[in-house]
Amino acid sequence: MPSDQFEFAAEETPLIPASDGHSATWKVLLVDDDPDIHNVTRLALAGLAHADRPLELHSAESAEQASEMLRQTLYAVALIDVVMESDEAGLDLVRYIRETLNEGRTRLIIRTGQAGLAPAWDTVRDFDINGYEEKSFQTATRLKTAVLTALRSFEQICALEKAQRRIAAHTAGLRDILDALSDMAGDNDLPAAEQRMLSELSRLVTGGQASVLVQGGSAVIVDHGREPEPLKVIAASGAFDLANRVGISALPPSATELITRCLRDGADSSHANYYCTYSESATGNPRVFLVHADAAQHELDRELVQLFCRNASLARDAIALNVDLERSQEDIVLLISEAVEARSMETGHHVQRVGAYSQVIAQRLGVSEEDAKILRMASPLHDLGKIAIADAILKKPGKLTAEERTEMEKHPEIGAAILSGQDRPVLQAAKIISLQHQEKWDGTGYPYGLAGDDIHIFAQITAIADVFDAISSERCYKAAWPLERCFEFLKEQRGRHFGPAVVDAFFDSMDDIIAIRDALQDH
Repeated sequence: MPSDQFEFAAEETPLIPASDGHSATWKVLLVDDDPDIHNVTRLALAGLAHADRPLELHSAESAEQASEMLRQTLYAVALIDVVMESDEAGLDLVRYIRETLNEGRTRLIIRTGQAGLAPAWDTVRDFDINGYEEKSFQTATRLKTAVLTALRSFEQICALEKAQRRIAAHTAGLRDILDALSDMAGDNDLPAAEQRMLSELSRLVTGGQASVLVQGGSAVIVDHGREPEPLKVIAASGAFDLANRVGISALPPSATELITRCLRDGADSSHANYYCTYSESATGNPRVFLVHADAAQHELDRELVQLFCRNASLARDAIALNVDLERSQEDIVLLISEAVEARSMETGHHVQRVGAYSQVIAQRLGVSEEDAKILRMASPLHDLGKIAIADAILKKPGKLTAEERTEMEKHPEIGAAILSGQDRPVLQAAKIISLQHQEKWDGTGYPYGLAGDDIHIFAQITAIADVFDAISSERCYKAAWPLERCFEFLKEQRGRHFGPAVVDAFFDSMDDIIAIRDALQDH
């Protein structure tokens, strides 16, 4: 008999219990109702290893026992006898593994001592198996070759599956990036957007661990010899949160060194603890994102971090530009409004208070935060039309004549005409407010005698804010009313000059309104 043929051992080898599927071994299941086959197989495979991982052999003496073991453990290879409890028990087990358990990774090798009951060609053709061996012809070399080949196949399948999972995860990550950046692009709260960038980055690649966004002074990258500027922490999260308040000194020295190197070289950099990716602002200012190294163990991870950070950097610049434009727009609106009020011998703080009162009343009425902000910016333009009213009428200290009153009552339409054709939300809102702020709930206002909810809610809110500020503030031609008298007047005008809901919202917002009045007092 050739030396590499099986020889049966004298004693039965004890069964090895299943262990954790994540251990550093290759789990191989021996399924056969003959204990001697288990023994000789163990002898033949003794010492066999692949990729520095040894085999861990488990034994099942029936298809039923094997089914239970397969439900609990992922095996790399299963060597399955055909005839056990029945003439086709092994083949039934193959069907159970592939169809019921839906397990396609385990490599299945049929071993039979009765080839007539399971002919080779029919079995390979009809069953999803990965090898067929007749026990009478199988040698130790053939067995080891079959098992090693099966292990390599199992390894490749698992690697492919892992790669597919990573691709799926990164595809989902890309969707998250696009969704997050899209949402952030519409956010004009820059600090909140910066923190959200880091939260999205941490959630995306590190499971919520720390990340930090740093902007370097222009001299960190050599810039014509200017004096070095300190590193500026724009935003930080997780374990780095202290850097939001303290700055770069709150970061570990190794993180600071890595950031400095990344900025100096203008390229991504990493070491054992951190990964740092480089980008630039729209104006060319260097900027880096720092995350834990385990977020960038693989090339796909690094590409994902780079993609997010560079696009987040662009999104931040876009948000910063939007914030700057919005502030500029608000400043221009206030300057124009103050110029109009100055002609009426009123102070600039009047229009600021009207805007602030309007915002809090709108919020109390359930108007969205965005619309309430638009109202705050637009309501100061309510009297824009007065810019076209003659000084003799506008500054007349006494009562206006009927003709003068008619002329004065043209200012809502004049203001609306000035603002016509503008597509900016603030200016569109200002047009509506300018046109309707002199209308009254009971229909006795002007210029169109609108009543009730035919008057836009922005105009209703601005009207009560304007009237309250006018009667509660001192002017060169009148004294301020006491607050109690102001409140009594507004209550009297509920359902007459002002909508009931707007009056109620005013009084529900009283604490905020008084705080605004105190903060923006005339001097």
